[in-house]
Amino acid sequence: MKKIKIGQIGKGSFGNKILSKLKSLDSITIEWVCGSQDKWWNQLEVDWVIVASPNEFHYEQSKHFLEKGINVFCEKPGTLCSSSLKELIKLSQEKNTLFYIDDVLIYEDIKPTNQFIYKKWGGSSSNIIDRMAYHHFYLLYENNSGLLKEIEIVKNDLNHKIFKVIFLDTHYNGYGQLRKEFTFEYDFNWYKEKIHTIEPQFKGDALQHMLGLVFKEEVNFNLNLKRSLFATKISEEIKSKLYGKCAVVGAGIYGITTAIKLKTKGFDVDLFEAEDDILKAASGINQYRIHRGYHYPRSLDTIKSCKNNEQSFIKHYNQSILDRDSKHYYSIATEDSLTTANQYLTVLDKAGLEWKIADTLPNCDLTIETKETFYNPIILKNICHNRIKGNGINLKTNTYIKESLAGYKYNVHATYSRLNSLTDKKQDYQFELCEKPLFKLPSRYKNKSLVIMDGPFMCFDPYADTDYHLGGNVVHAIHVRNIGQKPEIPPPYKRYINKGIIKKPKYTNVDRFIESAKKFFPEIEKAKHLGSMYTIRTVLPYKDDTDERPTIVKKQDNNFILFSGKIGNCVEAANRIEEMIDKNNVI
Repeated sequence: MKKIKIGQIGKGSFGNKILSKLKSLDSITIEWVCGSQDKWWNQLEVDWVIVASPNEFHYEQSKHFLEKGINVFCEKPGTLCSSSLKELIKLSQEKNTLFYIDDVLIYEDIKPTNQFIYKKWGGSSSNIIDRMAYHHFYLLYENNSGLLKEIEIVKNDLNHKIFKVIFLDTHYNGYGQLRKEFTFEYDFNWYKEKIHTIEPQFKGDALQHMLGLVFKEEVNFNLNLKRSLFATKISEEIKSKLYGKCAVVGAGIYGITTAIKLKTKGFDVDLFEAEDDILKAASGINQYRIHRGYHYPRSLDTIKSCKNNEQSFIKHYNQSILDRDSKHYYSIATEDSLTTANQYLTVLDKAGLEWKIADTLPNCDLTIETKETFYNPIILKNICHNRIKGNGINLKTNTYIKESLAGYKYNVHATYSRLNSLTDKKQDYQFELCEKPLFKLPSRYKNKSLVIMDGPFMCFDPYADTDYHLGGNVVHAIHVRNIGQKPEIPPPYKRYINKGIIKKPKYTNVDRFIESAKKFFPEIEKAKHLGSMYTIRTVLPYKDDTDERPTIVKKQDNNFILFSGKIGNCVEAANRIEEMIDKNNVI
């Protein structure tokens, strides 16, 4: 008998629970198991893929394998919004694949009830709807033939929620429409034992039983998807009542990551972007490096922040990480460096950063080889679009927000260079109009990242999956600099800002880039300029002595002010906002 080949994404507690059940099924073989930092998207030689990852990834991962013609079993909920779930259902039909969403309580043979109570020993779970209530909602599908009429909120604390869901029966009994009322209570405060009022009649292992039937295709897939869509729609309605709406202004990587975090907490989220697409400003125009701290020898705090947050970015945006055989080099110049070779190695050792001595570049006292990664900005944008769509975030592009928005429970300001336009508590920033030139370098620099530091120097970094390099220069990259409450952009530059690669720009410092690089990079004069990108970089003023790059999250009333210059810290910032919301103890 031919065995069914299974792959799984997810190594967390529930993923491990599923694996323990799979090992008891003689009809299947487990071909691979991937975690968040594994290359799950390359694993295709299976009959089924189990998606047991965090909720925010369900849509994009299920979609990926359905498009490849592979059957998908997805942990609940399939997605966080009914529109994206409908899309996946349609895709599975078009690809003639099977799609099933965890409905394990169906297999418990639950006695019909109109009262669902779930209390658990401790733990914080602000979004109890997606964690537990979803399971109860799909139980109503066969027990309800009516239309959702009303949701009544009785209690709405962070860890304790009570609400009623009322349906109108579509049938008449001679006295008018019948009401069907269901009461739900979820309490994650401290209890000595778990309380769950549903009464299962099944005596075996329901999870194992469900998995076995699904993979043998002995279930009603169509009914499962109808049931799942029903539960998802109810979840949307209830979460809207329980949690309310949040606004995130700025669809750079910080705004997007925060919007996703807020959505997984249960909020409705509107994401506003002044440009015509996401990731068009500083998040989309930089060196595309996931910093580990090597750039900041005069700020140990910045080094630690970069190093500590590198893996969180890779975990959340793994597909965008470039898988190329790049070599990464940092050099200390013999003259004009603010850090000596000995000081540099000392601080790297103190921070626990790896390095090894390499052949020294001309006019340098030290060159080391390190380990860092780059990301592909095009793939990152695709990932973000999938997360926005799959999780039901309402993206509003071409929308310039001039002041803090009313009608939202929380507002997150992640506009980087425009933060002062959204708050009454304005502060000075240092704004720099930067040029990022794109080069075709001599072949000797292929797949090499080279940084001369710490002073008025430059770097060349591989650009995405191409053979090109992006140039950076501490001095010549900056065309205009001002300290104040907003950037001062000369009119001739406005047509360049955040417009992608500008071929043959009239205003460019490329000649100065190359001239200053000749001292360190042999044959660099043979570089071919392919165009330049322009954006506004924003940093804290008067920090030249340390060059520090902190990540700052401030709460002002119901507003969060989010500021940072390192892309790799975006998940940490979103987590901070979540923690600050939870500390209020009332959503």
